Amino acid sequence: MKTESYVKYDPGKNRIYLYMEGSHDVQEAKRLYNEYVKAIELARPGFTVLVDVVNYVPGSKEVQEIHKAAAHYAEDHHIGKVARIVGNTPLGGMQIDRIVKHEAEYESRHFFDYEDAEEYLDLKPEKD
Repeated sequence: MKTESYVKYDPGKNRIYLYMEGSHDVQEAKRLYNEYVKAIELARPGFTVLVDVVNYVPGSKEVQEIHKAAAHYAEDHHIGKVARIVGNTPLGGMQIDRIVKHEAEYESRHFFDYEDAEEYLDLKPEKD
């Protein structure tokens, strides 16, 4: 089932925007995975990702496996950090967060709005 979910890359910010909505079947999850991989291939190491899961409905185990593969791919390609916008009903964000915590090592946080998420992603890491 095709949804309005999409991926876009902003080269100026070196940021990937991932919007996930509705319930993804395996075909839709694979479509989005392929778009995400293409965006990662364009990105420079240390890229950031802003994920909007406010309107996402958690998927099946098969869909979760595709999300795991996406997390691994991002980590293997030197992702910086992730901001997840969860809104007031964070169920979809919780599923994605659980996958990432078990499958990847990169920094990620939840936010309720875009402004705070963008601000977090814009912060440069402190030098030791």
